[in-house]
Amino acid sequence: MRYKVILVLIVCLAVSITATAVTPQFWENFTQEELLKGTLTRVSLSSDGKLFLAPPYDLFYDTGQPYVFSVARDRSGNLYVGTGHEGKVFKVDPQGKGSVYFQAKELDVFALALDSSDVLYVGTSPDGKVYKVTAPNQATEFCNPEDKYIWSLLFDEAGNLYVGSGARGIIYKVDKSGKKSTFYDSDDTHIVSLARESNGNVLAGTSPGGTVLQINPQGRAFTLLDSPMEEIRALAVDRFGTIYAVASSSKGLVPPAPPKTEPTTEATSEALPLVTIQALTSLAEKSKESRSSVSAPGGEKDSAGSKSSIYALSKDGSVETLFTSRDQMIYDLLVRPDGSVLAAAGGKGRILSIDTAKQVSVITDSPEEQITRLLLSGDEIFAAGSNQGRIYRLQSQRAQTGTFESKVLDAKTVASWGKIAWVVTNASGGTVETVSRSGNTEKPDSSWSDWSTPYTESEGQQITSPKARYFQWRATFKRGRSQTAGAPSDVFERVRIAYLQQNLRPQVTSINLLPPGITLQKIPSLPSGTIGLGSSGTDGAPVSSPRERGKDKQTLPPRQVAQPGAQAFSWKATDDNEDTLEYSIYFRGEGETDWKLLEKNVNDTFYTLESGALPDGVYTLKVVASDAPSNPYGKALIGELVSKPFVINNSTPLVEIAQHKITGKKVDLQFRARVATGRIASGEFSIDGGEWFLVFPVDGIADSAQEEFQVTTPELTTGEHSIGLRAGDTAGNTGSAKLVVRIP
Repeated sequence: MRYKVILVLIVCLAVSITATAVTPQFWENFTQEELLKGTLTRVSLSSDGKLFLAPPYDLFYDTGQPYVFSVARDRSGNLYVGTGHEGKVFKVDPQGKGSVYFQAKELDVFALALDSSDVLYVGTSPDGKVYKVTAPNQATEFCNPEDKYIWSLLFDEAGNLYVGSGARGIIYKVDKSGKKSTFYDSDDTHIVSLARESNGNVLAGTSPGGTVLQINPQGRAFTLLDSPMEEIRALAVDRFGTIYAVASSSKGLVPPAPPKTEPTTEATSEALPLVTIQALTSLAEKSKESRSSVSAPGGEKDSAGSKSSIYALSKDGSVETLFTSRDQMIYDLLVRPDGSVLAAAGGKGRILSIDTAKQVSVITDSPEEQITRLLLSGDEIFAAGSNQGRIYRLQSQRAQTGTFESKVLDAKTVASWGKIAWVVTNASGGTVETVSRSGNTEKPDSSWSDWSTPYTESEGQQITSPKARYFQWRATFKRGRSQTAGAPSDVFERVRIAYLQQNLRPQVTSINLLPPGITLQKIPSLPSGTIGLGSSGTDGAPVSSPRERGKDKQTLPPRQVAQPGAQAFSWKATDDNEDTLEYSIYFRGEGETDWKLLEKNVNDTFYTLESGALPDGVYTLKVVASDAPSNPYGKALIGELVSKPFVINNSTPLVEIAQHKITGKKVDLQFRARVATGRIASGEFSIDGGEWFLVFPVDGIADSAQEEFQVTTPELTTGEHSIGLRAGDTAGNTGSAKLVVRIP
């Protein structure tokens, strides 16, 4: 009885698998990496792929310049903004009203600093100088380091100003009177960033060596980090003394840094030497297409080959990689009181948040291509954008509205759309609506459909966009009355979009004829005699689940085994729908008109004609591919291909001795070999069962169904000898004959 139950269960499972209808395709379970390819407008994206309203991200001030390189804020809440390439510094009051505060003769302002009295100091480049600006357009030259670039400025508690320069890699210490001295002369070329520890040590980030240096008040340095990157773009220290460093590289791992060079006094129009500055001035359209994938690895080695990394350097000397990206350039960072790190990224002008568990979230996207500077002011964050030099303000509460626009999804062929469904968690009275559009061009243009009317039924609503190959969806968020700050609410997740591809005809692209005498055998996936009975298939899906396109494909190639008389074929077939295919094999003899079926419902992509399966003759083979296993009854399509002619020859060649003559100790003989089908491939002879010697046909080439051969033996000993003759055909068959002679 027990065995009968098992047998019934096996039969029921087999019926359920073969009788289930084809299911549609789905876009669902979008990961953060996939969603990052879309566009976030006042919408945040968590590390696990959830979308929700971001803090308000509003334009605070437009400098009218292409780049913002530096930002500082005084105790009254005024912002100072250093720009390029006109050497302008803007002062912006807390209400967002601003004007030019200082304009230098040099082109770029890479560094700003405020002393204890909120007096502004400006570092300019190239042929850098440090200016002291006491009022609008009232400036004096405070220090001339006589270096090419001024990259960074930093005040200590005593009022001394530290100046990070290039291209000699010197940090200058300038006292209140403007007297400078060399505080530290590094082995690298540029001092890109400066910061201070609570004990008075100065931290310096260099380029192109990519090191973080810790320099005590006496000017003695210790290397805290020798990164595999080219440039330490920014440094920050949290309240626990952990140091955070942004490292950047144009090529990932870099060759050894070139030696330091002496500065020149020529006017500069060449590219600026820092990786991040070069990226700012050259990205343009290319940045808009970046994929912007991110990861949060576990160690410093994970940054190898990356474009940007963020390191955390603990007080005990350990180094941890918080973040790395092969696509995005990180320009700045700041540490928030809760221990999370905000990072300013390029490509799509994103602000990223990395929490203490190293989970990366996207706070928001910017209208600008690059976010180059971040500044924390109480509960507000100011972000400086470049490739339009604007200042944005990020506030603590949630925005009133926001949108997420997905990347263009490709159905691979024209498709019908099913339903769109999604889940909203932690509802707070807000609304989330989705819309869609479709088209047949890879990038949306005027030929695409308009955005649909909003879908409001989150459990599933029919998509109204027209049939097309490409699809895009957009989610619009509206804040509820109870949603202000704190934990995210009205969280959008698990969107699911159903579609059914238009069925396309499969194609048999090639048929390969193997040499005669070789058979192809399928490699079993389980040991012989093993029976598997379980609740799931090899892909983890239940055995009773509907069949899907592209499943059940054989992955192991067949093995070749020698078998006399066999003729094997293999073929390749494709299906743009990734349907499961089955094949029918037909043959036709030379001079015949109708195709005859050899076998149908073949699942493999090879077939062997056993010895004697067909009479001798010339044949062609036709392989017909059908996508019936993946399509409803009556909807299947077929594609076919005919092979080149091939020969079936199961008969041995006939070998006949035409004549022979004994001349002295040698034998001259002539023999012919012929086959009914195919052609003679070789002729040979041997003496007294010895080694076989190849003989060419009389006409010099074996290319016919009958060939004539002529042999003269070497000198033979007196007595009786047996001369063996044999001939082979192209099918590998061999015929033979024997001549017995007596040498006097």
